[in-house]
This record gives sequence, C-alpha cells and structure tokens, in this order.
Amino acid sequence: MALIKYNTLVEEVHGATSPGRIHRQKKFKDASGRFLGFAHPETYDITKPRDWNKTPARKDELRNQQLWGKASYIAARELESDEGVAYWTKRFEAQLPRTRGSKPDPYASYDKKTKTRKRYIRFDAFVRAMVRNQLAELKKSSPDKP
Repeated sequence: MALIKYNTLVEEVHGATSPGRIHRQKKFKDASGRFLGFAHPETYDITKPRDWNKTPARKDELRNQQLWGKASYIAARELESDEGVAYWTKRFEAQLPRTRGSKPDPYASYDKKTKTRKRYIRFDAFVRAMVRNQLAELKKSSPDKP
C-alpha cells in the first residue's frame, strides 16, 4: 500500500481512478458525531484479486471470519438498546486518547509497534473489536464449548 501526499489542487480522492487502483482516506467521528480526525491518505493497487471460488477461506482464516461475523451481530444487537449504547459509550470515552487520565480498554488488541494496547477512534469499530476480543477470550478459556 502506498501513501500519497496531496497538493493544494487535490484535496480528496476516493474510489478508483483507474482500473485496479483505489484511493481512500478515512474520517473519524465520535459517538456524538463530533469530528475527530483523518487517517493517512492511502492509494493501493489490486494486483492479484482473490478468486473465492478457487481459494475459499479455511481453518484459522475461516474461524476468524466467523468470529468477526458473530461479533458484528452481537455488537449490533447491543447497540439497539439505550442501556447498551450508554454502557459502550462510557467504555469508549474512557479509552479515548483525548480524555484526561484515560487508559486503553483491557480487552483492546495489543499493538506490537507501540507495545501497548490499541485505542480506538471509531465507536462502531471499538464495540465490534471489544466484543470480538471478549469472544476470543471465552473460546480460549473453554475451547470445548461451542
């Protein structure tokens, strides 16, 4: 993946500009819709698109996909109720880097580059990741249960 620098003539590019080349830059907002920042602009070429019919997901990759699917479903159900939204918003805001005295969530993934737990900027990504990591912990502690 290549990083690109935009000059003053090009402020934003999203999507494909030529066959096989994708441009994107993520924008982050908190749960209340307040703008938090931009990710690095990205440009990447799709050189070898995967043929899912020839090489379907297997073993660990399949398990990881199923775990993320289950986590997404549970996270969506959690955020349907007011109590769930309040609970997750409190946890989310407690781990935000801009919150004074905050610490990363204990279920956050470990970042090998910074040697600390990750902090999330997107609320929906935070909820899915925490649910997924908690499901993974449950699977490790009791692997015989489905």
